Amino acid sequence: MNPYYSSALFVGRHAQLAQVAGMLEQGRSALLIGGRRVGKSTFARHLASERRWLVRTDVMGWDTSSESAALGALLSAVEGRQETAHASATRHEVAEALAARRPVTLVVDEADRVLATAWGPGFFAFLRWLDDTHLRDDIAILLAGGPVLALFRDPDDRGSPPLNTAEPKFLDPLDRDAVAELAAPTPGADVDRLLDHGGGHAWLTTRLLAELHDGTPFDDAVDDVFDQVVGTFPVWERQLGEAGRRLVRDLPDGGLTREELRRPPWSRHREAVRLGRSVGALRFSGGRLTRGPRLFTEWLLGRDPDELVFDLAISYASEDEPLARQLNHQLRAEFKVFYAPDQDAALWGGDLTRLLPNTYGVRSRYVLVLSTEVYAAKHWTRVEYDSVAARHPDRILLLDCGRLPDDLPAGLVYRGGSPAELVGLVGALKRKLTA
Repeated sequence: MNPYYSSALFVGRHAQLAQVAGMLEQGRSALLIGGRRVGKSTFARHLASERRWLVRTDVMGWDTSSESAALGALLSAVEGRQETAHASATRHEVAEALAARRPVTLVVDEADRVLATAWGPGFFAFLRWLDDTHLRDDIAILLAGGPVLALFRDPDDRGSPPLNTAEPKFLDPLDRDAVAELAAPTPGADVDRLLDHGGGHAWLTTRLLAELHDGTPFDDAVDDVFDQVVGTFPVWERQLGEAGRRLVRDLPDGGLTREELRRPPWSRHREAVRLGRSVGALRFSGGRLTRGPRLFTEWLLGRDPDELVFDLAISYASEDEPLARQLNHQLRAEFKVFYAPDQDAALWGGDLTRLLPNTYGVRSRYVLVLSTEVYAAKHWTRVEYDSVAARHPDRILLLDCGRLPDDLPAGLVYRGGSPAELVGLVGALKRKLTA
């Protein structure tokens, strides 16, 4: 049997596991931050508790259509049942169930998916209340998720993070000793080549070793694994953010020492360094910050940096700017959004007859059209709309806010823009952009 298909495989993170478990035992909450497939779920599964009731739940198994449905899944988990046992629950019921099991540790995997819902901020406010006020030291909460979880600030609660006192713990790539331990069941595996191509990324390295263990020659294994994982690369690129992508591109081939990273011009990239390491695109090797997996970085460096720069471009008339501004505010922490007021410097002095079609028709994955009476009548909004409708109508996400364009592409599915229909819009957009 191939040992690399076992869900119990765990190397290299025992010290950090013990540290996080110790925090939780003392009633201290934490955020576990890492990119897609960096090993958060495996890490969370290996947590144990001697003095606390341990509740594990995964948002992937929740019904996230409403907060009450999500609370039903959480209540089910607190009771030790399948997340589908309760179709709904109230905050009071969940709080009472947790209080009955105090002291308790609550581990919520894929917690960043809550941010894709309209009720997400309120749910995190409920967790903050449990942690800070209601149960205090009798509850410790671990939220595991992507980098966006660490960046979230609740605009309705004085900019609070997901948990007020939680310490963020970032998962780094595996070091050489951990990769060597992982490779032990595969005699003859070249640890240095594994580090070069897998960069210490647990998932990539495990996939490479699975191929090698089955007898695949190394170069063929690299090609096979690339085909398996390339669909995840755009997610890592998005999680890196603009600053992280720029750092991966600009990093000298020989890397940088920690001392160099503390001095200008590199000192301004320290947050991007932390983010890049948690995604798995950067790692420390021999005391130097270097690029991570060759499999990923060669793909990233080979892309046109101007290709699909924006996840979403918002096309709207100036009269409808309040709605556009609100949507930009709710999306920009997680996605790269083209919102014209944020791009004044870039647009200043440019030829709009070229810039706008390029932005809306070429450089954006999707274009959100706020279609109103004034939108349909204005020249520049028509330039924006025509640039994408003529080339890529499949990229249009249209809201009917009073009037549809006269030349709506045949078969285009659109949403209504009434106040009631706007309630779930942000969640729907996040789901679309992360698909």
